[in-house]
Amino acid sequence: MSVILYAILLFFLYNFIVKVALPVYRTTRQIKKQFSHMKQQFQQPGATPSQNEPGSHPPPPKKQTSKLGEYIDFEEVK
Repeated sequence: MSVILYAILLFFLYNFIVKVALPVYRTTRQIKKQFSHMKQQFQQPGATPSQNEPGSHPPPPKKQTSKLGEYIDFEEVK
């Protein structure tokens, strides 16, 4: 009877490790690697942030020249 209980216990322990603990470990390791990679890219001198990275600012809008003319504010006289 105790052999069956040990087998069931080992089965549940194996399932817990394979389905919960191992994926959490792999995901944590991958996230840490990505953060360290982003930190290295941010700390490199002369590196410009790309538009996809957080904290990057869009380039200033270009000055547009209008071919229609100037706007003139007027008051209607009756």
